[in-house]
Amino acid sequence: MDVTDKKTILARVRTVPSLPSVVIKIRKFLKDPDLNFTELARVIEHDPGLTANILQLANSAYFGWSRRIPSVKEAITRLGTNRIFQMVLCMSVAPLVRKPIKGYDMTAGQLWEHSFAAAICAEKLAQVLRMRDVEEAFTAALLHDMGKVVLGTFVEVDDEPIKQMVMDEGLSFNQAERKVLGVDHGEVAGELLRFWNLPEEVAAAAHWHHEPSRAEQPSELIDLVHAADVLCMRFGWAGGSDLEFYRIDMDALERLGVTPQVADQAVSRTEVEFNEIRDMYGIAPQPQTVS
Repeated sequence: MDVTDKKTILARVRTVPSLPSVVIKIRKFLKDPDLNFTELARVIEHDPGLTANILQLANSAYFGWSRRIPSVKEAITRLGTNRIFQMVLCMSVAPLVRKPIKGYDMTAGQLWEHSFAAAICAEKLAQVLRMRDVEEAFTAALLHDMGKVVLGTFVEVDDEPIKQMVMDEGLSFNQAERKVLGVDHGEVAGELLRFWNLPEEVAAAAHWHHEPSRAEQPSELIDLVHAADVLCMRFGWAGGSDLEFYRIDMDALERLGVTPQVADQAVSRTEVEFNEIRDMYGIAPQPQTVS
């Protein structure tokens, strides 16, 4: 499909299925200082499938409870509201990112693996750096590449002209996307997350995740998502024909304080958690290429 009009592409954002309303409701609950676990459990229990999945995850070997968790309310009590939200978000997004992404030569599961690893890495990197006020790190990193879903699946972009421009003109992949399509997958992701009514800081992190220093309103969250994305690509949690054609924003890493030692710590912690819980979320091992 030959699509070169930015407006046409961004209009396709609205053809992507919305996040389940329960995701937005749970987000609102988490912002309430007087959060009531009983009310939150009721919201989740309106969706029988979601309830069953949460209980299955909560009772998985990873958490190792000596006694079975019988209810959503107890799962919230034991695991915490943040972990429950992450579970719900992952289960809601997984059907989209598990599919092959034709426009980026991504096989089934490759984008899911990268997205999930980036989400964990963003949290671990924030911990190593002792960052505060980055509660959206997991969400922003998990969703940062959703623009590839739109461009590769709902628009069915042919990436050959983009890759050819990268080779001919020495551009990064996202720069070539903008020249060929009028928009890159980061901007498309930002528009999708706004369409999903997610916070602006999350949408901005997706929009600028390859070029954080160009952001209209720079933030630690944008830098953090860029760093997590880069680390996951460099250490093997990635796939797709565009992998080798991105550039590291060294200024963003410097602003965060990401030294080689910090990167090694974050990657090590990411690897441990990723390998422990990947089976919970149906992530099959992918061939890895470390560059």
